[in-house]
Amino acid sequence: MSMSEVKKQHGGARPGAGRKTKYASTVVTRVPEKYLDVIKALIHHLDECEMVDRNYNDMVSEPIFLRSLKDKPQAVIFKVSAIKKT
Repeated sequence: MSMSEVKKQHGGARPGAGRKTKYASTVVTRVPEKYLDVIKALIHHLDECEMVDRNYNDMVSEPIFLRSLKDKPQAVIFKVSAIKKT
């Protein structure tokens, strides 16, 4: 029996294998490296604000400092507010 005829018993892809995520679904996208920390901070801020509703005050993040793609200094602040129904 040759090696190509021997069925491998381990390795390869398996259903359900891999790192699990706490999010329902995710996507892969390209982000300029300069903005990576800001994107991570946005996700962290949104995770912390999941309880914001009409009974909670708005939540504002600390400023995140970065340089634009044209190398200009900038500060980014995120704010999460509940939508007030009328």
